[in-house]
Amino acid sequence: MTERFLGMTMALCMMASCGGPPPTPVRPTTVPVRTATVTTQTVPLTVSYPAFTVSPRSVEIEARVEGFLLRQEVADGSVTSADQVIYRIDARPFEAQVAASQGQLATAMAQRDYAKKEMERNAPLVQPSAISQQAFDQLVANFQEAEGRVLTAQANLTTAQLNLSWCTMAAPFPGLLGASKYFEGGLVGTPSTMNLNSIVQLDPMWAQFSPAVSDWPKFAARMADGPLTATVTYGGAPQLTAPATIIFTDNAASTSTATLMMRVEFANPTRLFRPGTYCDVEVALGEIPNAIIIPQEALFARESDLFVWRVKADDTVEAVRVEVLRKIGASIVLASGPASGDTIVVEGLQRLKAGAKVTVVPPVAAPTSEAPKAP
Repeated sequence: MTERFLGMTMALCMMASCGGPPPTPVRPTTVPVRTATVTTQTVPLTVSYPAFTVSPRSVEIEARVEGFLLRQEVADGSVTSADQVIYRIDARPFEAQVAASQGQLATAMAQRDYAKKEMERNAPLVQPSAISQQAFDQLVANFQEAEGRVLTAQANLTTAQLNLSWCTMAAPFPGLLGASKYFEGGLVGTPSTMNLNSIVQLDPMWAQFSPAVSDWPKFAARMADGPLTATVTYGGAPQLTAPATIIFTDNAASTSTATLMMRVEFANPTRLFRPGTYCDVEVALGEIPNAIIIPQEALFARESDLFVWRVKADDTVEAVRVEVLRKIGASIVLASGPASGDTIVVEGLQRLKAGAKVTVVPPVAAPTSEAPKAP
């Protein structure tokens, strides 16, 4: 009986000890982090601006005479060469007009020649009063009137020939044809059916951008030494780039935006860039000596500002506000922030607060790809 009582007592004691409150965990005194050292180096000063592409030459193909569209020689969307025929209007009415004008000119010339002979034949008869001065003056007037009819007939023939030539519409330069608005058999050349299509030049191509007027002194200083080069990047496709040269600067800044329009020209042999394409223009404006460089992963944001955690001599951290100048690969170039040689946190940022003590841990070694050895 005594042994049974002792056993029950021990069991109760064990149950009481197991049901007690858990021990309070010990808060770590330091936060493990990985760090990097702030360095400086000379980096190129390149500035990127949003831009859009513009064709150096873009024209509307318009019917200058009224007639039925006889044939389209080049398909929509085709690449054209200079002077390549694109559209033909039925030329028969205009050919007839040319023939009629030629006949009118021949008649006018014959009448002029006869009037001239009459005037020359009667000129000697005026002095001996064989004919009156009034009659001779009428002969002179007849000749001059006949000459006027010749000039009118020549002008009418020139107009008819021009109208006939306008029945054929050709590309004024190598370019890309757009979408036709009217097709074979349709009446074109009326006030509402003049515009048939458009053609744009694609090579070379322009890109226009508008830097702030405060940037202009940097551009002017570089352009004083020769042509200033740039790089055009297709919008949203950083792998598609083209070297360019600045060829134009507007003669006045915009007072509403405080910007100055500039233009670059670049080769576009593949016709990848089309007019109206959004792109970026990056211009090299020199170098930045002793630029502050930090890893991108060291940045963290608070509201609208960016910071880094700087490790102080006592292994505690403080937040340092930074101003980003530009990004180069996985590194950030700062306009202000930590100094060269400072230690900053690059991993473990989320667990930190001002004054927290840190312990630097080494980076995790990358796993090897070696096959395990056989036992």
